Amino acid sequence: MIKSKRLIAFLCLLFFSCGQPETEVIALVGDEKITAAELRNFAERKEKRTIRVGTAISDTSDPLQQLIARRLLLLEARKVGMAADSVFVRRLERQRRDVVIESYLERQIEAKIVVTAEDILQEYYDANWNRGLKFIYSVRATKAAAVEDLVAEKSILSLPGYVLKGQVNEQVADELFALPVGSISPALPLPIKADTVFVAFRILDEKRVPLIAVRQLIERRLRSRISAKMERDLGISLRDKYATGTPSDFRTFDSSSVGPDSARIADLYYTAARQSGIDEEPELQAKLRTIDEDVLLSYYLEQIDVTPTEARNYFARHPDQFPAYEAITITEIVVHNRKLAQDLHLAIAQGVDPELLVPIFSQDVGASGARVKLSPYTMPSMRYEHAKGMEINAVGEPVEWAGKFSVFVVVDKVREGDQWDRASQRRAERLAREEKERRHLDALRQKFSVRVLAPDEP
Repeated sequence: MIKSKRLIAFLCLLFFSCGQPETEVIALVGDEKITAAELRNFAERKEKRTIRVGTAISDTSDPLQQLIARRLLLLEARKVGMAADSVFVRRLERQRRDVVIESYLERQIEAKIVVTAEDILQEYYDANWNRGLKFIYSVRATKAAAVEDLVAEKSILSLPGYVLKGQVNEQVADELFALPVGSISPALPLPIKADTVFVAFRILDEKRVPLIAVRQLIERRLRSRISAKMERDLGISLRDKYATGTPSDFRTFDSSSVGPDSARIADLYYTAARQSGIDEEPELQAKLRTIDEDVLLSYYLEQIDVTPTEARNYFARHPDQFPAYEAITITEIVVHNRKLAQDLHLAIAQGVDPELLVPIFSQDVGASGARVKLSPYTMPSMRYEHAKGMEINAVGEPVEWAGKFSVFVVVDKVREGDQWDRASQRRAERLAREEKERRHLDALRQKFSVRVLAPDEP
């Protein structure tokens, strides 16, 4: 990150100093010009990851060469008529529509959300954010069995510390944190592994949590709640506005159909956005032009495919890129608090099944649930490095990255990499495609003249 910022500063000095105007042409790609202003904009947007670069564009530290490569690919895509391809046109229409809707909702909802200090304080007390709880819980196949366990003081977990409301699954947090000390909750259904099980909680103790410890969590929750209500109200308002004289589908709306994932409400948002004129504003027009290029670039690169034979040949030609390694499968719990991560680590070390902790505490559970397969190519890499020296069933100390804490148990290890297996095949396909794209890009450099101008070159 620091290196990229220094590079942008260097480019600014190189191209924008000595009174050189931003309209100064610094490179020519075929008949197209690249100005100093365009390069600066590209470098800044690439730093913010709001513009597509593509695997065919060398991952160098030179934004000018990356911008030239992007221009070459787009120039060829237009030259071969891809911009008129029906698949591309439909895809572009969807992308442009989504951007218009997103901008409209941001203006109509996100920009209007106000959370006051009084709102936060009221939520702090009314919704029990002021409580830190010690609790135990039982997971069983039936409601009765889960509750019976706790009546008999049996459980799967007893954490040494107190848990905050924002550290527990939202599905159970409101009910759990409203319970008085000593009580047992009703058994709640939760997905664990491939089944739905029932979880009951017993509250052992509580302590007061200062507002400063949960203020950000409360504000985030309030903003989400306000946003959902405003979006629902907006949808109902638009439904009523377009109830007559517009597409017949709008007449079928009722309040239950208004939601962020409804295709029909998206139609309403898009219609309202267009009527407001937001899509004609210069800022959004500039964003849409970038979307046009990004979608065309993506679609063009998709046509550069790799056959199974090409992938296998790449694997055979580059054995150094496929060294043997241990692929490590872990059960992982991701939380946003160091103390909670340490408490969960201790609980697992004392014999608690980590799979049963995931649905209660984990903040990032993907489609695979708690199971994650790590390799030297899995990001962030420190998880793999940490797990590499661990035995199967060993519990890893919490690993921190990007404000998160990973607590995991090693489930399995298998040898991969130097054999032609599914993992190597996927990696060979990706690397072979990148090589093919780079060769294609080199050919385009020969096809279209590319000239980089010195700052003082006429």
